[in-house]
Amino acid sequence: MIKDVMVWLDGSVSDDIRLAAVADIARRFESHVIGLFLNPLPLPGLIDGDFTGALATAELMEQAREAGDTTEALLAKRLKQLERPVEIRRFDVLSHDIADVAAREARCADTFVALRPNGAMDPERPVEGVLFGSGRHVFLVPEAERPMVGFDRILVAWNGSRESARALAESMPFLHGANEVTVVFITGERPAEQEALVGADAVNHLKHHGIDAILRRVKSENSEVGGKLIAEAERRKADLIVMGGYSHSRLRERLLGGVTYNLMHEAPVPLLMAH
Repeated sequence: MIKDVMVWLDGSVSDDIRLAAVADIARRFESHVIGLFLNPLPLPGLIDGDFTGALATAELMEQAREAGDTTEALLAKRLKQLERPVEIRRFDVLSHDIADVAAREARCADTFVALRPNGAMDPERPVEGVLFGSGRHVFLVPEAERPMVGFDRILVAWNGSRESARALAESMPFLHGANEVTVVFITGERPAEQEALVGADAVNHLKHHGIDAILRRVKSENSEVGGKLIAEAERRKADLIVMGGYSHSRLRERLLGGVTYNLMHEAPVPLLMAH
């Protein structure tokens, strides 16, 4: 079950979106909510013998900590409005350590909620840090004034890989409450013999868990997989997409358009991803 929900908070207006999603999840599963506030500190600027620079850096550090105190107090008040058991975890960290700290903290939470990283609000590195470094799943919410978080119709992207198996296992609490679960397997134009049973194994596994899922095979070229999954989710009016997260170099993702990159930046509904 989802008994502790961790949410990325930074004191910006995007907290409203994340907390709205958290409220829906916590209410459904009666969860404890953990607000993770990573207060960024300025990078040290000390040069050997430059005491003026050291003093300036110390002042900036102190100002950042004081600003963090103010933000932390505001976040604590906002968390209490959820009317759930809550806590806030605040760490003063250098910017290049944020992703590692987020991953470390997320390891002891059932789900980690953040915004879909599309360059506008939530940065990519912390989300990627949690996805690839925590061993748990991330629940990514599209930017919206009031995100529609539901679990009635769930689409599971399946290709038989370790990553998709991990995502399937992590999504079980959500799948048990769904009215409709669709396992989608993207095939080539001419499916190979070994592809014939891929997808059916996942459906049978879910049935063993009391989840009545259906299998949907969709033909696509490799370059179209992300778009096909999004189109299928829209066609089935899915509330949530479940899929494995695949790690590639950022340059490769940007040039070739990896499925993970596409879904993280373009999914029209919340996305549950695990690696």
